[in-house]
Amino acid sequence: MRKMLTYIGIALAVAAVFAGLYFTERTRSGVVDKSPEAAIPYQIDRYEAVEPALIGYRETGQIKPALSRLRGLACGPDNAVYVTGDARLLIFDPAGTPIADLELGSEAKCLAVSPDHLLYLGMKNEIRVIDRQGQIRQSWQTGSENSVITSIAVGDKDVFVADAVQKVVLHYDRAGELLNRIGEADRENGRSGFILPSLFFDLALDDEGFLWVVNPGLHTLENYTREGALRASWTRTSYGTDGFSGCCNPTHLAILPDGSFVTSEKGLARVKIHERTGDLRTVVAAPGDFQKGTVGLDLAVDARGRVLVLDPRMGAVRVFEKKG
Repeated sequence: MRKMLTYIGIALAVAAVFAGLYFTERTRSGVVDKSPEAAIPYQIDRYEAVEPALIGYRETGQIKPALSRLRGLACGPDNAVYVTGDARLLIFDPAGTPIADLELGSEAKCLAVSPDHLLYLGMKNEIRVIDRQGQIRQSWQTGSENSVITSIAVGDKDVFVADAVQKVVLHYDRAGELLNRIGEADRENGRSGFILPSLFFDLALDDEGFLWVVNPGLHTLENYTREGALRASWTRTSYGTDGFSGCCNPTHLAILPDGSFVTSEKGLARVKIHERTGDLRTVVAAPGDFQKGTVGLDLAVDARGRVLVLDPRMGAVRVFEKKG
């Protein structure tokens, strides 16, 4: 009996050590990551190499916001760059020159810019709308105190909000009236809903106004009408460069003017471009371009086709352009 208790004690001690390593790796960047690959990254090291011929972009610049923690990134219709963090919103022109520094009072985890240049901020369970001078134009709440807003997309008439705790996309009009809830689980009709092992849940609008939502637990991108009907989807599950791996990837999404998808991942931190069919087009940034343990690679694209990557570990917005 004494020997058995000794073995149990040793097992618990080892488990505690691994739990400590797991927690440290998850929280080092300031973004909580619950995925197994964040705890034991050596399992995927073998997949970090990317064939040079697959890398079609190069880094051409960086914007260094004066923020201790970078949270959200967006580009406006005029190619201005918006970055949130530390309960502030910083605005830069396309060359990276500072334009404005706005105090928000609380942290915005994500943001989007409307076609008429209003800024929609996701602040836990509140959507706040401000102008570029920081004046509040509107504000409404999700209806749940437990909400965590992780992504917003704004069209001419619609506002789509990803709630990672409710595991649903909330569809509002521009006045803040809730129109419908998109993607909820419906077991009777075989709908599993959004699988979110961690608080990464992103969405974007394409040029035709259709909504694309990442279902990260399924390594899938799903396309919806504004009424919430599923139109199409594609899935790529693979440790290889052409797919997504781990518990929940991709973590972030942006859509280029030609309709192709820019995605970012954690575990194997990388940024890629996929065709509308889901097939890999090219790699923007390989795992070797990021520090170990990097998560939270928010994405934006501008009208010039540049890919902007929010790198919290580096404390920079990194600008990538197509080679040649």
